[in-house]
Parts: sequence; C-alpha cells; structure tokens
Amino acid sequence: MDDVQTYAFGRGESQAPMMLSGLDRLGEKLGRRIRALVEPICGVRPQVEAQDAQLLDFSAWSAQVPAFTSISIYRVAPLKGQVLLRMDAAMISTLVDCFYGGIGNRPLPPRGEFTPTEDRLIARLSESLFSRLVETWSDILPLEPALIVRETGVGFAASAQPGDQMVVQRFMIGITRDQLWPVDLVFPLAALRAVEPLMGTRLPADDDQKDPVWQARIARRMRDIRLPARTVLARPNLSLAELMQLKVGDVIPVTISRSLPLIVGNRIVARGSIGEQDGRAAFQIEKIVQGPDQ
Repeated sequence: MDDVQTYAFGRGESQAPMMLSGLDRLGEKLGRRIRALVEPICGVRPQVEAQDAQLLDFSAWSAQVPAFTSISIYRVAPLKGQVLLRMDAAMISTLVDCFYGGIGNRPLPPRGEFTPTEDRLIARLSESLFSRLVETWSDILPLEPALIVRETGVGFAASAQPGDQMVVQRFMIGITRDQLWPVDLVFPLAALRAVEPLMGTRLPADDDQKDPVWQARIARRMRDIRLPARTVLARPNLSLAELMQLKVGDVIPVTISRSLPLIVGNRIVARGSIGEQDGRAAFQIEKIVQGPDQ
C-alpha cells in the first residue's frame, strides 16, 4: 500500500494546460513590456525572461519566498479573489542604487523594512506593472486593478489559505549575467477558471514590438536598391510564315502609342511618352499607375 496517495477531487490539473498556455502567451507580451519599464531605472537593457506558468498550492509558493520581500496585493476586477505581486528585496535595492548612479554591486545588510526611497520605487514599479498587465490583457478581458495593501513578507499577506491552488507567472529579471531576480504574479486558480474560454483564443499580434529605429534604417536601405525599368514602344504581330521569311534589310512597320508603359519587374508603375532631352532619348512620365494596370 506504499503507492497510495491522497487525492482531492476537483483539484486536479486536467483542465489547466489550456489556461496555462494562454497565460504563457500573455506572459511573453508582458515580459517585453516589463523590460521597457525597468530599463529607464537601471540605465541598461535588462534581461527579462518569462517562465512557464506553474500551478502550485499557496503554501508551496510561500515556501520559495524569502522572509523579507515586497508583496503587493491587488483586487483585479472582474477576476475573483486577489492577485499578488512579489518583488525581491535585493532587486529593489539594486535598482535604487543604479538609479542614483551606482552599478548595483552594493552589499545588502540584513534588514526587515524598506527605506522610503525603496518604498517609492516599489509603488512606482507595482502601479506601472499592473498598468502593463491591463494593456496585455486588453484583447482578452478589460481589467481594473486596485491596490489593497503592500506588505514586506508572505506571512503578512493573508490573501489565501495554505491549500489554495494558485497560478504563478514568474519573470526572471537581471541587469548582469550574475544577477537574476524573480518577479511573481500570483493568481488564484478560481479566478482564471472563470476566464478559461478566453485564455484559449488566439492572441493578436503585439503592435508594441514595432521598432521605429529599425524600420527607418530598413527604409533608408531600401531607397538605395536599384531596379531595372523598361518601356515597350510597340508590339507588332507577325505570322509564322512572315517570321520564317525574315531577312536582313526587311522593314517591319510599327505604330508607337502615345501612352507607353513604364515597367518595373512585371508591374506597370507609370505611363508616359517618348521624347528627347539634351540630345538623348527620354521617357516623360504623364501618369502614375496607383493600382493594377488594366
């Protein structure tokens, strides 16, 4: 009987994969927004990795969290329950150090509370992160976050029971290769169950990923590309017999149209006429063809 394990009906993970995969897609978008949020504070381009969402008991997640950490508890309508945002104390202190000109290598003494400057940074990051969360979810569900309380440890955050199932969306953030800190968004499983059908839908593309600098460089490069252009003066028709009888000196009568095409590739881009300029034959554009030429 050693293989017998306790099982609670209704708490299995059989319905979790669709929900978690949808949350993972949202997490990829949110991770890019978090990078843009942290970069002005630390002064360098941070590493931000969105990890796969996990389904954990609240007690199992709490056991991973240091005793001294930043916990912000939000009510996010219309989701049920409360959503937790956990940020590492060392990350907050390092970001403050970098913001004021440091390089983020200041040793951190043991302590149990944040400084006023760190509190202000926590408030700024929390509010901005939840604003990015609202933007990320906007195509799925309109969210309205409201802060309930901020705490300095999981023991003070009485937002869930130890056995409650939670979905943890974790982002690993670092400003050097040797520094990686977790930022956790913790959702009650019941809150995501209610929106599970929406989580399985296809997410639209993230327009925020358009890089204007890159687009401008590509546009400048494309302007230097040279394309062969040609025109066709006439299209005489010959029978097979006439073609077989051609010889040097024969004259084929042609009629040059007053409106000749300017062809680039296989597309007519303009129409005009043949003339002369500075002793050379020239093509004068009289009309730009906007669409497919008939």
